[in-house]
Amino acid sequence: MPNSKFPEHVKRFIAQSNIRLRRYIARFDHMSRKDRRKIAIASISAIALCFLAVFLYVQNIAYAVKVDGKMVAIVREKEDFSKIVETMQSNLHRTYNREIVLNQVIVYEKTRAKKKELTKADTLRTAVKEMMHFQVKAFGIKANDKVIVAVSTKEEAQKVLGQVQDAYTGSEENTYAQVSFGEKVEIAEIDAEFNQIKTPEEALKLIQQGTDEIKAHEVQSGESFWSIAKKYGLKVEELQSANPGVNPEKLQLKQKINLLMAKPLLTVATVEKVRYDEKIPREIVLEDTSALYKGDKKIKVEGKDGEREVLAEVIRQNGVEVERKILEEKIIAQPEKQVVLQGTKPKPLTVATGSFSNPARGRLTSRFGWRWGRNHDGIDIANKIGTPIYAADGGTVSFSGTQSGYGKVVIINHGNGLQTVYGHNSKNVVSKGDKVYKGQKIAEVGNTGRSTGPHVHFEVRKNGKAVNPLSYVKY
Repeated sequence: MPNSKFPEHVKRFIAQSNIRLRRYIARFDHMSRKDRRKIAIASISAIALCFLAVFLYVQNIAYAVKVDGKMVAIVREKEDFSKIVETMQSNLHRTYNREIVLNQVIVYEKTRAKKKELTKADTLRTAVKEMMHFQVKAFGIKANDKVIVAVSTKEEAQKVLGQVQDAYTGSEENTYAQVSFGEKVEIAEIDAEFNQIKTPEEALKLIQQGTDEIKAHEVQSGESFWSIAKKYGLKVEELQSANPGVNPEKLQLKQKINLLMAKPLLTVATVEKVRYDEKIPREIVLEDTSALYKGDKKIKVEGKDGEREVLAEVIRQNGVEVERKILEEKIIAQPEKQVVLQGTKPKPLTVATGSFSNPARGRLTSRFGWRWGRNHDGIDIANKIGTPIYAADGGTVSFSGTQSGYGKVVIINHGNGLQTVYGHNSKNVVSKGDKVYKGQKIAEVGNTGRSTGPHVHFEVRKNGKAVNPLSYVKY
């Protein structure tokens, strides 16, 4: 084994051993048999020790592999690392059928290491994949001089750009006067990392979404757009924009909801000439009349909408209309005025205003909903017996008397699908058929019927069905 690659102290040790050996050989012929035997044994031992030292030193020689100054592995032979790099280059060359360029500096620094300190084969291959940057000639799609995605061939890049436009133009391209990109778009040959090159399908998805992955939320029981938005720190409007095809009122269990709105990397601008019929709204003319109450209206002449044929230039960006220019219009039918009578006669106080006031002063002791194993159709307002009860709005008394469970009760019909009920009264001061105005005293707080103490039971009925009174009054 040549000693040129040994360190200086090992070379000196070998040279000195050789000198001593030659001296012993020169004196060997003049020595006795006993002395010769001793010298032979000593010489053999020295030579054995020398070769053992050399063997042990050579056995532990290794190399620290550094890539761009960063150590990535320790190998026994340089080829342990370089062969993996060459194999990967060869595989990539076969895959892409083009030259694979390695733009990194690999340095092998001699060191000593025991077998257990060497980098294992599997770890070595992983390190090569992670640390080495193999580049290939590819074609990048640029937007405003910035590469947004890379594909293998120019033909693939052209195909992707065509598909991006087709997503907004469909098959009826002849209806578009112009289809273009909002950015300066070009295809250029570039050096790219092999793992950055996309298939045409991946490139199209990336351009359309603006990201490789859109976060999604799976709808759970009882969730709404409001609760989902609050959970992720979003606005409800942002959630709606990210899910244009989803009805917030009809969420399904385990339905996927996008949390981020896709922002395309390219803007497809289309200019389209469209011809369509458009309604011309009828003009509405108001006429005062003392035959109607103030706030009431009645149609005197129905009138009708007109119609026109329009030729317009519609400008869209990624399918969203941003501008519409009217080029031509032709009147097909003239609109006819609608005449609406509006009342000037003051309303009597007994006519419903459409809003409710609190029926009595007091403390809210029971709410609308499930209570004591049954549904409570109103709210309870506690106060002492004799406290005045007032009409929540104007209307006609449809009942004043005693009913099972309610005790003494007054029911008012407000003439707009709404009724109010006032129960457990100690005294009713209005009769059936009476016209009452908003705030008029109609009864006094009592403890009649099924009651646990002095209070007024107040209900609101809409089209005959009890609804929550706290949607109409405040306590």
